[in-house]
Amino acid sequence: MSVAHSNVRALRPLRILLASDDAPFAERLADGAHERKVALTCVPGDTNIDVALARYRSNVYVLDTRDALPRGARSATAFAALHPDIPVVLVAERAVSRTVAGLLLLEKWRSTDRLLGEIELAFLGLRP
Repeated sequence: MSVAHSNVRALRPLRILLASDDAPFAERLADGAHERKVALTCVPGDTNIDVALARYRSNVYVLDTRDALPRGARSATAFAALHPDIPVVLVAERAVSRTVAGLLLLEKWRSTDRLLGEIELAFLGLRP
């Protein structure tokens, strides 16, 4: 049986925690989230994510790996193992595949609407 993505709705609102040191990217994603009426909080990359998730009540963790994908993937994989109920999405300058270490990997400079749509699908437990 196939489920149409347009028929799936979240039971709780999407709240994104973006860990990024790239101000232009964070601002662009925040503007897009605001247009979609999605809560997005941006924190520096070296923030304690456990504390930030609790403080902002975020339910999706997006990590901007910039050009350090292996290091970001290790950090995100460790986080995902400890918090299996929180979807983790990696964004990178160049994404050669759709996943890395079992986590969704997105190219950060694609359209903001598409990025947010794929983050929302991850939140819903659906693969884009």
